[in-house]
Amino acid sequence: MTSTQALLAFLVAGALGFVVGLERQFSPHGSEGYAGARTFALYGMWGAAAGLIGDRYGGLAVAAALLAAAALIIASYLSFMKVSGDLGTTSEAAALMVFAIGLLAWEAMWVAAIGATVAVTALLRAKDALHAVAHRFSDEDVKTFLQFAVVTAVVLPLVPDQAIGRFEGFNPREVWLMVVFVSAIGLAGYVALRLFGSRGLVLTGLLGGLVSSTAVTMSFSRIARTDRQPAGALAAGVLAACGLMFARVLIEAVVLAPALAASLAPWLLTAFVVVEAAALIWWRRSSRSSPQTGELVIRNPLTLTVALAFGAVYAVVAFASRAAIELVDESSLSIVGAVSGLNDVDAITLSMGNLVHTGLPVGHATAAVLAAVTVNTLVKAMLAITIGGRMHGRRVGPVLGVAAAVTAVAWLVS
Repeated sequence: MTSTQALLAFLVAGALGFVVGLERQFSPHGSEGYAGARTFALYGMWGAAAGLIGDRYGGLAVAAALLAAAALIIASYLSFMKVSGDLGTTSEAAALMVFAIGLLAWEAMWVAAIGATVAVTALLRAKDALHAVAHRFSDEDVKTFLQFAVVTAVVLPLVPDQAIGRFEGFNPREVWLMVVFVSAIGLAGYVALRLFGSRGLVLTGLLGGLVSSTAVTMSFSRIARTDRQPAGALAAGVLAACGLMFARVLIEAVVLAPALAASLAPWLLTAFVVVEAAALIWWRRSSRSSPQTGELVIRNPLTLTVALAFGAVYAVVAFASRAAIELVDESSLSIVGAVSGLNDVDAITLSMGNLVHTGLPVGHATAAVLAAVTVNTLVKAMLAITIGGRMHGRRVGPVLGVAAAVTAVAWLVS
């Protein structure tokens, strides 16, 4: 490395360290009295110096420079802790990162060095926001996230990928992949609910629709019966959640079988537009601002019990579908779809998407999915009417009836 290149590396390392130190110096949560812009700039240059002596004397020299920096950081931390009583080590960890950024600068890895600096500074600056987000989650939620990690990263690689049983209708890896897929969708919706809270019934309905549109329908309809909330906003929340179901099915089909998605798209998009347009109308008609929705309780969608239950449902639907093809006729899949739709639309959608890859005609798969969607939509309409009462039923039932009619017509002609 030439002298000019070395000088540039030291300047960049110092400048990047200065940026991080500036955040520490002026942050209300920073290290006032411990280290600021100058100190962090020196840590960055120290990292570049470690790269320089490493090129001349080998890796042990770099390790010695790192240990020397760590010793100084620890000594400074202990001294500052005695004075302030602050046990936090965020600034110290940032100092070690700045040392590493200096090494990156010495190696002329400019993009990595700048990216690391931006990431470190952003993390330091986002303390209040990150703590606020963390407070929205409970210990049970953390347990759920860990369960998802186990379901995805630990269990999935161990599950055998081989069709077994009569009709070869059960593939453990396929079943577990679907468990992971649907759990991820539900978990994303739940996290969004936790992060954004009840910013309006329509938004809550949309986010809740990612978890369970049936749960939203039941919860909002129960509230509507008490007449303590704006009726129009409640109807809008139910319709927003139910409309999202059509989009969810289409997304699942796109991921698994684009040909199936192309066949479903005109009908599902029509139903989606009809229901979401009605949701928008009812939201605009709501005379008062959307209240808090504390009454709505959507449980965390990802527990081990829920994951196993869905896997069992999917396995049964997949086996019944393959058995229907072998024993009766592919057209009988519509019956399987209709029965599945009484409880769920995801299992039949995912099952049909996989069967299309094994040679099932797209038309038969389309009919089965549409049958499930039609029955499921009618079930939610009946829930709104029976649980929410006559007025709530009048707002929600006809719209869902029209959407069910659209998918029913498509089912009969497919």
